[in-house]
Amino acid sequence: MLGALQAGIAFSNSSVALVHGMSRPIGAYFHVAHGVSNAALLSVVTEFSLIGNPGRYARIARAMGENIEELSVQEAADLAAESITSLIEDIEIPSLEELGVEEEKLAELAPQMAEDALTSGSPANNPRQATKEEIVELYKLAYA
Repeated sequence: MLGALQAGIAFSNSSVALVHGMSRPIGAYFHVAHGVSNAALLSVVTEFSLIGNPGRYARIARAMGENIEELSVQEAADLAAESITSLIEDIEIPSLEELGVEEEKLAELAPQMAEDALTSGSPANNPRQATKEEIVELYKLAYA
């Protein structure tokens, strides 16, 4: 409950971005819980987004307890992505495949899902803007 409260406070003050917009269609088409679909997408969306604001991701690395003192901003941003991926692995967040998303159905629906994500408005808040085609590719990357 505390985590849900903190998440609500955070996105009420800063809105949501690409990972959230992409997770909504996963729930709609594959009946996957919203929180776990966000978590399953977080690593690939973070990797995609780094270039849009490396400084922000460097601050995430510091907030995650990483020592970034002697790193360039980009190196610290990359470390944030690595730390997020490690956390996802440590707490055993399943991939889309492990969540029961069918690969063929995902491939078929991904263009519409990408359109749905963009229409939600959430991706407009992302540090790096994604095209429909890039979102389709991110879904594929998150599958395995």
